[in-house]
Amino acid sequence: MNDSSRFARRSKIQGFKIGLLCLGLLLLWIGAAPPWDSKILASAISKAAADQCNAKLKSLDDFSVKRKAGQKQTTRFTEDEVNSYLALDVKYHPCLKSLLMTFEENKMRAVAAIDFDRLGTTSSKFLPKLMSFMFSGTHTLTASGQLLSKNGYASFHLDQARFDDSTLPRSLVEEIISAVGKKQNPPFDPLQPSPLPYKIERVDVHPRYIIVYQ
Repeated sequence: MNDSSRFARRSKIQGFKIGLLCLGLLLLWIGAAPPWDSKILASAISKAAADQCNAKLKSLDDFSVKRKAGQKQTTRFTEDEVNSYLALDVKYHPCLKSLLMTFEENKMRAVAAIDFDRLGTTSSKFLPKLMSFMFSGTHTLTASGQLLSKNGYASFHLDQARFDDSTLPRSLVEEIISAVGKKQNPPFDPLQPSPLPYKIERVDVHPRYIIVYQ
């Protein structure tokens, strides 16, 4: 397998994790209605910004393979680069129709469109069965919370939760988050600490950008 093919394969898996995990993603961090306009965020999506994000992901990959003892690297990803990458280069499970992120100091917000008809559930737990009974069609989930990362692991801490124009019990919100995460490739639970790709140590969130530390 040549270098370009190997990177393409790793980018599909690990790049998705940095898109959904490092960036907190998935989101369904169903949170209070955000003070930003998703149409404005969507208008900033571009192929150029997505390409910049991909180039930075390749830099993370290259550094993780070639780094020498004691070497460190920091990489800055802008909000536009992240959203462009998520919109144009990430292939989600059909249950996740779209995802837009915004970054604040030590906080993240997200808006996601979820198709509950595609989500389904095979769990025997009561809440997932209730979720599939209650919801159908596509709904908008908005959110705010914190990305907790250190020592090469990250997870998302939900601060607020909202479903369309209504609130839901926190336990049900967490079931939705976990269910969508486990449908992705590779599957993961955004609420549980998971190893970061590319030997990343931590990710800091700032207004309109994040810093990745290797």
